[in-house]
Amino acid sequence: MADFYLDENLVFLQAAGTREEILREMAENLVKEELVKTSFVTGVIEREKEYPTGLPTSSSLSVAIPHTDIEHVKKDAISIALLKEPVAFRVMGEASMETSVSIIFMLAMQQSHAQLTLLRDLMDFLQNETTLQALYDSKTKEDVVKLIDRKLSLSASKGGDR
Repeated sequence: MADFYLDENLVFLQAAGTREEILREMAENLVKEELVKTSFVTGVIEREKEYPTGLPTSSSLSVAIPHTDIEHVKKDAISIALLKEPVAFRVMGEASMETSVSIIFMLAMQQSHAQLTLLRDLMDFLQNETTLQALYDSKTKEDVVKLIDRKLSLSASKGGDR
């Protein structure tokens, strides 16, 4: 697994708003944390319109994995939002369909191959209904970071070198 940044500053509990408002808040937070360029905000919102990332899962919790091109990224990172109420996202590969998303994993990756590795690992993670529910039920940002770190074997969570 590639090194990437994940800490409590990148976790949103009980996030609320429209799809675009939540994506903008998450992306602007990555800018504030100096992990991405300001162009990341528009890049991730526009890419979601063209290439939807909503993923229905085998549980009642659908997820979305928005990301954008590598040139907008300064440091590999992941931001996670647990939504207060599900928000409609168009389904990845089936843009005419929508799914009600409860968890968003926003990826900021500098290299395409690292993005593919993380996406593969996330897909494995998303297949486990118990783990997905445990993530959604997390009460603290620290619990979210610990669960993701444990399940995805992250080598740079808790910040590392920025």
